[in-house]
Amino acid sequence: MAWNHQGQRAGRPHVATWAEAEIVLAADLGDGTDDPRATVPGLLRRALAALPQRARQLGRVALRADAGYFAGALARAAHDAHISFAIGAKRIAPLWRLLAGIAEDDWHDATGMGNAQVAVAEYCPDWWPATTRLLVRRVLLDPAQVSADPRSRRRRTLHPDQRALPFPELAGAGAIYAYSFIVTSLDVSSPGKAAAVEHWYRHRTTVENIFRDSKLGAALRHLPSGYPQVNLAWMWGALLAATMAAWLHQLTATTAGEDILYGHGVRGGKAMIATLRWRLIAVPGRLTRHARHLTLRLPPGHGLLPEVLARLRDLPAPA
Repeated sequence: MAWNHQGQRAGRPHVATWAEAEIVLAADLGDGTDDPRATVPGLLRRALAALPQRARQLGRVALRADAGYFAGALARAAHDAHISFAIGAKRIAPLWRLLAGIAEDDWHDATGMGNAQVAVAEYCPDWWPATTRLLVRRVLLDPAQVSADPRSRRRRTLHPDQRALPFPELAGAGAIYAYSFIVTSLDVSSPGKAAAVEHWYRHRTTVENIFRDSKLGAALRHLPSGYPQVNLAWMWGALLAATMAAWLHQLTATTAGEDILYGHGVRGGKAMIATLRWRLIAVPGRLTRHARHLTLRLPPGHGLLPEVLARLRDLPAPA
C-alpha cells in the first residue's frame, strides 16, 4: 500500500487473464508505486502454468501487455515459453527517431479503426529476442481533439516536434497524428498481417471489463486494511468472483453467429456480476410440496434462473 496523488492509500493489482474466457490466471498486488517490470516474468510463468494443457498447444497462446510492462525480461520469458508476444512500448526518443525512416507508402489502413494506419520498422532492443519487430500505429487527429494542456494523455501521443508547438500554431502544423508503438514477435511480414496483429493487440483493453466488474460487483474498488496479506486475500476474493461469473457464462451461455472474434475476449452480451446477482441469486421464491415432490415457484419475469439451472443439469459429468 502507498499514498496516491489524492492522499489516499492505494494498491495496484497486476492481473494476467485468459482473454478468450475472461478468466483470471494469476495476479500480484503492488503498492501503487512499485515497478511491475521486475516481477511480471514470474506473473507470466504462473499464468501459463494455470492454463489447461489443451489450451497450451503450440502456436495457440500469445501474450499481449500494456506499455507499463515494457521490459526485455518479459519478452525473453515469453520467448523461453515458446509463445509470441506483443508489448506496448514507451514513447522513447529512439522510437521517435525511427519514424523518419518510414516512407509514406509504408503506411497501410488499420482494421476497424477510422483514420488509423499501421507500419512496421526494424527495431530490436538489446537482449530482446531476435524476431522482435516494431509495429507503429498513427491516428489522424483534428486540432479540436487535442487539448491545450500539455499533461493531457492524447497530447503526449503527438510527435515531439508538434507537441512542443504553442497550441494556436498546432492547427497550422500540417497533419496531426497520435502515435502508438508495439514491439512484437508475431508475423508482421505483410500489410494485412501487420493490421491483424495491431487489431488483436488493441483488444488487450478487454481486461478492463474484469477490473470494472470486480470493482462494481465484488468490492475491489477499495482495499480494507493496512496489512498486505489482508488486501491480497480481498483482491483474490474479488477476482475469483469475476472468474466465477465468467465460468457461469462459459458453462451456460450460447453464442449466436460468429460475432465473437477468436482471441479477442469480446464481452458482447455477457452480464456483469451485479446483474447476475440480481437475476440468478437474489431471486425470491417459494418451495411447495405436492405428491412427494418439491417445486420451486418463482415470481413472474424471472425465467433466466430455470433456464440456467436446466443447462447446468445437462452438462456432462466431469471425467
